[in-house]
Amino acid sequence: MILVMTISLSLLLLAFFIVDILQQKNLPETAISNTKLTKLNSLLPIIDILTDSQQQQFQDKYSSCHEGYVITNKPFQSTQSYSDAKKIEKYISQYLAITTNSVKISLATFQQKDFSYDKCGTTIKFPLNGMVISLLLENGKWLNAEVHEHEWHLREIHNWLFWTLLAFVFIAAVSIKLISHLTKPLTQLNNAAQQFAKGLEFSKVEESGSPDLRQSIKSFNEMQQAVLTALKNRTTTLAAISHDIRTPLTALRLKAELLDDEKTKLNFVDSINKIEKITASGLNFLKSDNKTEPKKKINLSALLESECFDFSELKHQVAYIGSYNIKVECRPIAFSRAIRNLIENAIKYGENCQVDLVEMPQGIMIKIIDSGPGIPDDELSTVLEPFYRLSKARESVQGGFGLGLAIVKNIIEGHGGEFWLENIKPNGLMAIIKLPY
Repeated sequence: MILVMTISLSLLLLAFFIVDILQQKNLPETAISNTKLTKLNSLLPIIDILTDSQQQQFQDKYSSCHEGYVITNKPFQSTQSYSDAKKIEKYISQYLAITTNSVKISLATFQQKDFSYDKCGTTIKFPLNGMVISLLLENGKWLNAEVHEHEWHLREIHNWLFWTLLAFVFIAAVSIKLISHLTKPLTQLNNAAQQFAKGLEFSKVEESGSPDLRQSIKSFNEMQQAVLTALKNRTTTLAAISHDIRTPLTALRLKAELLDDEKTKLNFVDSINKIEKITASGLNFLKSDNKTEPKKKINLSALLESECFDFSELKHQVAYIGSYNIKVECRPIAFSRAIRNLIENAIKYGENCQVDLVEMPQGIMIKIIDSGPGIPDDELSTVLEPFYRLSKARESVQGGFGLGLAIVKNIIEGHGGEFWLENIKPNGLMAIIKLPY
């Protein structure tokens, strides 16, 4: 907005400068300009009623660098001839409603000692070519007014520039303040929408602004609440199903134990275990998409080190090799779940795991590295999708339902981060998490 205002001001001033340059007058045009003649017409009646001493005071008071007056007994005399003098004299006499003999026009070459040029300092270069308009007063004396082409400079000519700039700055300031006030609710709505999209964090926006905007904000607040309620109901429903299904599964397990055929019994128990795992995996997947857990400022280094220690206590080859005392804001329970899933995968397919944490200017990066067979390059992205499973040969021993990496992806993206996989040559897989501060 400020940039637009600045560009507009620059274009406005440029337009003024161009117009002013085009409107610059030459010496004859300056002499018969409305501004000059109007000023003379207003001064003549005043000077005629002044005494000699008062006329001297007038001469000193009204004379300036670019407007000099001298009252003399004779009209200004010049050795230079000017062919258009009679024409200009006639025009001025008609404008001032005086006789032609009462007007004399003379060309002149001015020095700094002439008229009131000593007030100009160094703003004008001398000698200066100009013209003198001599007007006969009623007391027989002559009012001599100097005329010269005014140089194009800001201090004397462009007083309008200061007032234009001042007015523009005032209007711009008021406009920016007004626009900011009017767009503040829209900005708050946009920020809340982005926050809700990234982390499903409810942020009630104050209903203000125009009637249409207030209605939109109200609808957005209601939408946030409805989405969060739906997510909560979905997770609660699946949790209830997971809980209630345990009773019939337990009954089936007891009945399976009574079977005489050992092979049939093992198949039956294996099917029951798969049903329990599927239910638990589905519940974990929905929990990963549930962003209602409040964020907290935690020591991420300590969290990662703790997770690695828990696995190493179970005799797994897991080590933390990252930086220490790095703090971030996150949902600790959900984030721990994501890290555990990745470490479990590393142990399952690579038998060992290293967890690295690096701090960068834009955020932090976590790397979970194993020495397993890796994943085919063409499946590195698709394996992150829900229920996508790799080849049966890879999954035959460990099992799985294709939800582990999808859960991690949901959790990390819910924190506004990125998650991807990279193969390590010749062997190994690296899971990378990138989080903003």
